[in-house]
Amino acid sequence: MSQAIINYPERIRRYHYLGYIRHYYNAARHTHPFRFLVFILFGSIVVFSLAVSCTFAIINNTFQGSLVVCYGLTTLMYLMGFSVVPTIVLWIQGYRHREKILSSEIPDNMPQNSGKEVWYVLLLLSLYQSINKIIEW
Repeated sequence: MSQAIINYPERIRRYHYLGYIRHYYNAARHTHPFRFLVFILFGSIVVFSLAVSCTFAIINNTFQGSLVVCYGLTTLMYLMGFSVVPTIVLWIQGYRHREKILSSEIPDNMPQNSGKEVWYVLLLLSLYQSINKIIEW
């Protein structure tokens, strides 16, 4: 257990810091960077608009259902929206400096996108909904 705690700062540096820097280098090498930028901007606008509408539902007390779920989902949407901001900034910066970045400058130890995080979120949401349906019976 203590080894996992000792290795935690290294995991944060490797998967978050180097993961964000990966966006910078991917933008420099990408053939159509504006497609990804439009996609990520549209997604962040949708998430932020949903978060703002949930915030207004909390303020006006018009949310139908559990307030704990509403607070949790609103907080999650804000966190997801704010986590996209560094990606957008690094993507724009990588595109702006694409002529200066050589392929030999890209480090070999960059973490790759695994895609597992999305499946974890979907698994947890489906598990929550299944438990919620069982409790309602």
